[in-house]
Amino acid sequence: MSSRRLSRSQNVIPKHYDVHLTTDLDSGQFCGSVKIDLIVKQHNQTSIKLDASHLLIELSSISVIIISSSIQIDCTVEVNESNETLEIRLTNEQTFSFDIPYRLIINSFSGHVTTQNHIGFYRSTVDILSYNDNNSNEMSIVKKHYGITQMSPTHCRRVFPCFDEPSLRATFDLTLDIPRHMQALSNMPQLYAQDNLLNSGTKRIRFQQTPSMPTFLLCFVIGEFDMIQAEPVERLKKDSGLSPIELTAYTLPGRKHEATFALNCAHKALHYYADLFQIDYPMSKLDLVAVPDLFYPAMEDWALILFKEEEMLINEDHAVSVQYRNVCQSVTHEIAHQWFGNLVSIHWWNDVYVVEGFAKWFEYLATDYIVPEYNVFSEFFSTQFVRYFDYCINILHSEADDIDEKDFSFEGFIYSKGSCLMRMLHLFVGQNHFLDSTRLFLNRYSYRTATAIDFWACVEEITNLPIKKLVHSWCSKKSYPVVQVKMIGYDETTGIYDLELKQMSFCRGHNQDKKPHDKKISCHCIRTSDLICDTKRNLDLCQSIDNNDNDENWIIPITILNSQSDCLLTKFLITKNQEIIHINTNSSLQTEEQSIDNEPATKKRRSSSLTSNWLKLNVCSGGPYRVLYSSDMLEQLTQAIVKQELNTFDRFNLENDMYALAMGGFTSLVDYLRLLLNAYVNELDDELVWKDIESNIIRIGTLLEYDKQLFDFYRQFVIYFHQNLYQRLGLTSNANNELESVARGRLRCFLLVILGTIGHDPTIISNARERLLIYLNDPSTTVLWPICAIVAHHASDSDLNNLFKLWEQCPRRDDRLRCAYGLSYIQEPSQIERVLNLFSTNNSTNTNNTNNSGNSIRLHERIECYKGFCLSKQGRYYYQRYIEDNWLSLRTSYNDEYLEALVRETFGYFSTKDEAIRIEDFFLSYETFHQKYKMNLKETPATPCTRIAVHLCLDDNELLSMNKNSLSSPIHHHRSIVPNKVKEVASIIAHTTRTRAALLERDRDDLFAFFQSNSFPILSLSSNASSQISSVSTTQVLPSCSLTLTTSGNKRKRPVSSLNASNSSPPVRNLLASDTIA
Repeated sequence: MSSRRLSRSQNVIPKHYDVHLTTDLDSGQFCGSVKIDLIVKQHNQTSIKLDASHLLIELSSISVIIISSSIQIDCTVEVNESNETLEIRLTNEQTFSFDIPYRLIINSFSGHVTTQNHIGFYRSTVDILSYNDNNSNEMSIVKKHYGITQMSPTHCRRVFPCFDEPSLRATFDLTLDIPRHMQALSNMPQLYAQDNLLNSGTKRIRFQQTPSMPTFLLCFVIGEFDMIQAEPVERLKKDSGLSPIELTAYTLPGRKHEATFALNCAHKALHYYADLFQIDYPMSKLDLVAVPDLFYPAMEDWALILFKEEEMLINEDHAVSVQYRNVCQSVTHEIAHQWFGNLVSIHWWNDVYVVEGFAKWFEYLATDYIVPEYNVFSEFFSTQFVRYFDYCINILHSEADDIDEKDFSFEGFIYSKGSCLMRMLHLFVGQNHFLDSTRLFLNRYSYRTATAIDFWACVEEITNLPIKKLVHSWCSKKSYPVVQVKMIGYDETTGIYDLELKQMSFCRGHNQDKKPHDKKISCHCIRTSDLICDTKRNLDLCQSIDNNDNDENWIIPITILNSQSDCLLTKFLITKNQEIIHINTNSSLQTEEQSIDNEPATKKRRSSSLTSNWLKLNVCSGGPYRVLYSSDMLEQLTQAIVKQELNTFDRFNLENDMYALAMGGFTSLVDYLRLLLNAYVNELDDELVWKDIESNIIRIGTLLEYDKQLFDFYRQFVIYFHQNLYQRLGLTSNANNELESVARGRLRCFLLVILGTIGHDPTIISNARERLLIYLNDPSTTVLWPICAIVAHHASDSDLNNLFKLWEQCPRRDDRLRCAYGLSYIQEPSQIERVLNLFSTNNSTNTNNTNNSGNSIRLHERIECYKGFCLSKQGRYYYQRYIEDNWLSLRTSYNDEYLEALVRETFGYFSTKDEAIRIEDFFLSYETFHQKYKMNLKETPATPCTRIAVHLCLDDNELLSMNKNSLSSPIHHHRSIVPNKVKEVASIIAHTTRTRAALLERDRDDLFAFFQSNSFPILSLSSNASSQISSVSTTQVLPSCSLTLTTSGNKRKRPVSSLNASNSSPPVRNLLASDTIA
């Protein structure tokens, strides 16, 4: 257990806080007082511990009284700075009376308004363009301060002493003394305001009392804002007596018009969630506030949601579609938390995956409801679903005692893995059951805390399925399952298929019965004993369904769609290592006939239009697992794709699984490339499928480019594979086609990048240079990053100067950022270093970004920029050395989570054994790395007081003003040069890098044979992409190629007859609209 966590045995329950704060943003100081009403739930208790951090507390101002009699009790006070606790101990052998209300009074404390780390109470300074007082026609830039709070997860203790645990909910009264010209917002509306308090130029604002809530949801912001108000939102039950919800957006001066879209999304989301959960929004108002700096992209403080500006504001004159989608998702995510996370909050941080996973999944449902034209589910697959597998070693649920609240953070895998888990259960149990479970949970635990088990118990109560055991099997393992499927029999008389399903761990690789030293290729370097989380488990959670079951197995929800049914699917829960299941297609047909009696006759006849016979597992990518089909089943599915019998999500699922299985050693790269040729060369203009294909094509390119001859063949393959898509889309949109979809435009961007960077198409490159000149001459034109990327990839000195000029003169920050993404595709060594230095010099460690802060690139954006370097071997070489040279500076400036994400997101493109060795040598043996590689160690630019600054979260100015001798301990918080999280990720990346190198070594001969076979025309290596694409007919259909997998399955006992089914499988939205039949 963390020594910093309050003792669970003290049984002190806070009931109410009365907080009074006086702020001075100019000096960066605040002071205040707090009164805490509490009760003690244990006999003979002599002391109370609460949290306090980075506060100077006047100990003589602390007192304890019995509320009923106002009698003061004698006590002593002790501060423990290392544990961040304040202990009040009764004297003279007194004890607290059981269940009697006490009031703890702390009349005087003070603290720093930090300016560097955006936690606790911090200050952000921005430059605002405003009119001069003397002449309204003249404008000048004025610096303005904003005071913002970030209490989550455990930073309320930096603002006032409190019981800073999520399980301890209480009501709050908040009073703020602020400068007269400023505004203050908090969770509740103002109760009253006193202007010009004591002629001091300040005013006092008191807010209404909050409902019971944890400390991490308390929030206030101070500053000068513009506001825009929406129409009040009507309540779910108009006769409830509750007034409509006041919905308001606040922005920095001059930007309120950019909040209109977010406000409209919020208005619809409040209706949507209230109707979905059948519970009214629990507060009287909802404020959306765009602040200049925020620790997270957004924060769901109850009724006062804070956003980074790019997460909420849109300049609709120059916005692109993805911005609308992102803003809508951000708004709907935080509003979902107003119910799931605020009305009912988590008991401890080990259960945060439930509330964040729920909100992440429901943000997609709400966004699809609000803006269905943006096809948000496609984005779910290309981000959350894919990331689930990237984060396969991260365990979702840890025991409470295994989490130190000081080091806890909301890491990215929580959202991706949590949302995929929610979606899997939502689709498997059905829409009605899942929503009934959610409503039960919200009603049962309203204004209380709950655990993850409480939520899963509600789902189990509604569905009568072993949900708690199922979830445990997914949350406690460092891997994910691969389901190997073979068709072992088919009875034409009964229409029953016999399928053999075998589950295995992806992280152990293929042929798991072999001894470890017999395996040439494995996915991850994890010992078998490490694949299961070794923590104490709740017995109710971990009991096996079958006493003979192995706890290493997953309980996997299996959904199966067959070619004889267009709207029904079969569901199973498999629990054992190997199982045989039976699919009765005749039964499905009968059920289908009965279920659509009222449908038009044409719908019934659809089942007779198919000529293939296939079975598709994991319908619509419902579960985060891979399916390894036998060769005969895969061939049938290939034909189904060609005939457009599978929907978008199933086509994506088959292609995405095949790539992952190839890279994991379960099958070969040739199998994946052959699948692309046979099934996807005539793929529809669907963004989701093509985006994943393009991503995988780029990754394979980073592997093959180390063999020039092989890469030249691969380049011709890429050109040939894209020929039909290029003919359909062209270089630009059809001027007469004003209705071209947003997705089609994005798809053209992917295509141009592939053909411009891998295909080296001269027409595309020339066109990109022309477009770049247009950007330079017409600042009103929206910059597209693919144009910048193509020019950068082939940049001459003149091209690079134009790109830098564009970077400097872009009037809009979004355009500058897209230019930065493109710049990272640079290839020349001297130019690579120049661009890396550009990103470095435009990102000082001072995080006080201004509203017009020029060309600064924010942290999360910089990782995306770095990725471009890693897409070529030249870029990777210099990027790796750039990170090595600047590691001490990065370590000083950024937290562990950011560094982990930086390494995970960029080093994953490395592909040689030498690169793997260097990664291990640097991150795992940092102390000897520089000596081994004969490198000079760069000194960190940090001040000698860096570690004190890290501990106290102060900036250099604050350090100069403080008395170092007053610190009780010089350094309490030690930070290793390479964090353990980074070491773990680096170890995995090094191993997967070796795996990629081994794959190429294993498959090289097969790849050469494939590229020179009759699978596709052999194209001249000297010709260019344009001539090759234009010379091929767009109507050309490839001959069917035999699909031979590395692991072929058993032959069927009987020939599979030709069965007829529908033209498409049900999309996700249809699956959510009505329950499916198991």
